Amino acid sequence: MDTVRRARRVLRDLGFSVEVVRGRYMTAEEREAAVHAHGSKQRRFASTRCLTIPARCKAMHPYPFGVNKNPHTPSRRVPSTRWRAAGTSKDQPKRPPLTRQTPPLGVQKIAARLIQRMPWLDRAHSGHLMGLSRGLVACGVTEEWTTQDLMNAVEADHQGLGLLTLPPDSQKNPRALLLHQIKRAITGKEPPARARAAAVEARRAARAAELTQRAADAKTKTSMPSWFRAELAKARQAASGPAASTV
Repeated sequence: MDTVRRARRVLRDLGFSVEVVRGRYMTAEEREAAVHAHGSKQRRFASTRCLTIPARCKAMHPYPFGVNKNPHTPSRRVPSTRWRAAGTSKDQPKRPPLTRQTPPLGVQKIAARLIQRMPWLDRAHSGHLMGLSRGLVACGVTEEWTTQDLMNAVEADHQGLGLLTLPPDSQKNPRALLLHQIKRAITGKEPPARARAAAVEARRAARAAELTQRAADAKTKTSMPSWFRAELAKARQAASGPAASTV
């Protein structure tokens, strides 16, 4: 009771509580009526108090005159507590519900392959496959990456920093740890698929240039004259004749 009295006194002194009807002792007639009404003895009426907002605080209140649909006519209606806490009114349009974007199909395939390699990613507390896919997208993983590229990047990052691979059972949220490691490993790096595609394109260009050069050499190459071929055949026969007779 002492705490209640102190709280009432503080509210009264600050001007947030106003005594509308002061309590008093009941008359004999009022006591008899109270006994007939609720069957118990009552000697006094309690004071009636109302909460209010002091004049000095109206300037700081978000809705000193309540909320009204007509902005030109102030309203004395007090808004609900939820509206005052949110700082909004009924007149504001409703925002459409937030919709999560579906991750690309390639990223979903990467997440599925990661779960195949690490089944602990599919535990109940680790979330659904779609949640892992959204986490990969947030880390910067695109469809150009492959599962092996991600694992190689994480392994290279661990070796570069001298870190050891922690067992999943030792972590409260192993999926979050894996996403953190992937993000740190691939930040600022291009997918290896681009380098592989560039190497294939370079080999294709070199092969095309070689074929073009061969075709050009074949066009510029001249054939032997017929008389030169005849003389060359005679010379070969003359060179092989004595050797055959000697044998």
